[in-house]
Amino acid sequence: MLNYIKSELYRVSHGKEVYLFTGILAVLSVLMNGVLYLFHTFTPDFPYGAIRFSLNTLTSSMEFLFFAGMLLAGFLISDEHKNGTLKNTVSFGITRVQIFTGKCIVCSIASFLSMLVIMIFYYGSAYLILTGPDEVTLMDRLRGIAANLPMAFASVILIVALMSMIKREMIAMMLWMFIIVFLPIITFFLGLKIDWLNPVAEWMPRNYLNMEVIANMSHYQVLWDTPEGMAKCLISGIIGMIVFYMIGWIGFRKKELV
Repeated sequence: MLNYIKSELYRVSHGKEVYLFTGILAVLSVLMNGVLYLFHTFTPDFPYGAIRFSLNTLTSSMEFLFFAGMLLAGFLISDEHKNGTLKNTVSFGITRVQIFTGKCIVCSIASFLSMLVIMIFYYGSAYLILTGPDEVTLMDRLRGIAANLPMAFASVILIVALMSMIKREMIAMMLWMFIIVFLPIITFFLGLKIDWLNPVAEWMPRNYLNMEVIANMSHYQVLWDTPEGMAKCLISGIIGMIVFYMIGWIGFRKKELV
C-alpha cells in the first residue's frame, strides 16, 4: 500500500487541482481582509475593520473546514470512474482496501497542507493590515482549528467513500451534504420529541458548532475552551472517521468495477 500512496502523492503533487484550489481560497481570504481594511480606511465609522471581526468569522464558521476538505478531495478523485482507472489499479494486484485507504490518506494529507497555506494567508493578512487589539490569542484561535481537524478529516473520508461507491459526483456530494448538514438538523428536531435522540443530536458537529460556539464583536464563547468541550470535538470527529471509513470500506469492497 505504501507504493500506492507514494504514486498517489506523486499524482496529486504534479496535478493542478491542489494548487488552484489553495491559491483561489488563499487569495479570497486576503481579499476579504483587504475589503475590511478599505472600508475601515475610507469609512471612519465602520466598526468591522478589526482583527477580531475577521478571525471571529472563521471561528463561528468552523464548518468551512469540512466543506473545503470535501471539495478538494472531490476534485482529486473526480476522474476515478473514467477510463477504467480503478479496474486497472486492481489488475496490478492492489486490493480494494489498499486503494480506498490510500486515497483517504492522500486526500487527508493534501487537504491538511492546503489548509495550512490558506490559514497562513488568512491569519497573516488579518494581523498585518487590520486593526486590533484581539482579546483572543493566536494559540486560542489555533486550538479551535485543532479541535475541528478530526471532523474535517472525517468529511474527507466520507466524500472519498461516497465517490468510490457512486459514479455520479453530484449525487455523491448531495449525499455528503445530507449526512453532514441536513441529517443533524433532522436529528435535532426529532430529538425535541424523542428523548434518546437528543444526546445524539448534541454530539453531531453541525449542531454543537451552531449551538455552543459564539464569536462576535461583543462575545466569545467556544466549547473547545473547556476540557469537556475539546474532548467532545475530538471524540465526535474520531467517531466520524471510523464510521465513514467503515462505510467506504464495506461499500467499495462490494462495488462492481467497470
